[in-house]
Amino acid sequence: MTTTTPSIERSPIGNQLAALTVRNLRTSARVPQLLMFSLTMPMAMLILFSQVFRSVAAGPGFPAGVSYIVFLTPAMLAVSTVMAGTNAGVSAAIDHTNGLHDRFAALPMRAALPGLARTINEAVFTLARAALLGIAAVALGFEFFGTALDAVAAVVVLVTLAGAMSALFGLIGDRLRRPDVVQFAGMMVMMPLMFISSAFAPLETMPGWMQAMATVNPVAHATDALRAHVLGTATVGDTVSALVAAIGLWAVVTAVPVLTRLVRSARAR
Repeated sequence: MTTTTPSIERSPIGNQLAALTVRNLRTSARVPQLLMFSLTMPMAMLILFSQVFRSVAAGPGFPAGVSYIVFLTPAMLAVSTVMAGTNAGVSAAIDHTNGLHDRFAALPMRAALPGLARTINEAVFTLARAALLGIAAVALGFEFFGTALDAVAAVVVLVTLAGAMSALFGLIGDRLRRPDVVQFAGMMVMMPLMFISSAFAPLETMPGWMQAMATVNPVAHATDALRAHVLGTATVGDTVSALVAAIGLWAVVTAVPVLTRLVRSARAR
């Protein structure tokens, strides 16, 4: 008597991704700390920074005719995207801690889908955060000098940066696998990304080594592009450089797990 092993049918990739994305959105919504950190903390920082450091606008090297709230708001959009990106790392670590990652590995689905679902989750929160920051900034005197095309390009830059940050911190979470360690490591990565840029002060006022490092910092490029779109002075080069920097980081981070698997496979032979 012969027995047949039942085959496991693989559902369409779109259905799998939708289910994982909904799961991530529900998980984020059920954790008040994540919602507060991701949505309300950037608004608090915008209000505090715009009032405490507004005297920077009177210093040398600051763009003429630009108020500090106009200078700061695009930076806060980029910086808050980096800050919220650490949530992706913590989520990845939690999935390892509670065994969900192993469960995903046993299911008939592509290994990249959980990470892609986290990225979509971050993109949704990025748009919501941008809307809240925009409302707070307008209340503080923010003005948008760009066109509708500038607004669309700024959203594209911001969402692309969110994808890169989600991939970066997601990789950290997959490697370290402990939420507390991931939070600490995330801070160590987040700080230079945030401050080695023109986010809070003109880059020309910083030491030469910081200016050199900013040339390869995707957050610096995104900040400059977002600010240029807000002021209505953006060029195609501004947008392209921001997208290339973010996509370049995204590609490098995505390639790391693939290369790791190839190396392990080669050693096993």
